Amino acid sequence: MKLQKNTLVLIAVALSMTGLVALFEMQVSPKEEAAKEEKQKIFAFNSDRIQFFTVKTPEKILTFERVYATKGGKSSWEMKLPVQAHASQASVDFLLDRLATGKSDRTINITAAQLPEFGLDQPQATVTVKLDNQETHRLVLGKTDFSGRFLYAQANPPEAPPQNSALNLPVLLVPFDFKNAVQRPLSEWKKAEAPKTEKPQKPSPTPSPENK
Repeated sequence: MKLQKNTLVLIAVALSMTGLVALFEMQVSPKEEAAKEEKQKIFAFNSDRIQFFTVKTPEKILTFERVYATKGGKSSWEMKLPVQAHASQASVDFLLDRLATGKSDRTINITAAQLPEFGLDQPQATVTVKLDNQETHRLVLGKTDFSGRFLYAQANPPEAPPQNSALNLPVLLVPFDFKNAVQRPLSEWKKAEAPKTEKPQKPSPTPSPENK
């Protein structure tokens, strides 16, 4: 009888532990997954907070500014450099959406001496954004990785390489889409002009028999 009572106690303890484990997984695991997802994000801002951005490549520097028709109303983008023009909303949105929602596949640590190996000493592009609270963020894009699916990148790196060449620097692997977002001809950054419609020509009057 005593053995049965001990067995029942053990079963009750086991069931209680199972319930606690299930409760822990239900409450903690989603939080851990959310934290993991957050860590994979490149930046932690929304695209609608970006007020100004620059795309710098070895060939050119482009700058864009958000403008509002009315205060608090809808906005559009204007190119300021290298020429002043209305910007293509599709091209701008494509880049800004990737900055705001893009995630890093993984992070590796390298030394400052290894920056050239990853194309980060002379990057193919550097994107700098200014938010509505005057914060600035930079994304530096280097070479394509060996798989051809990612680019090596640095998010908010120091302005100058650290003096200590052995210091570890985090390098992200970001989607290849970033290259498509920044490496586009100048014409694609401009808003397409509406085609001009030619005025229909009036038919010449048919001469009357009296005028023949």
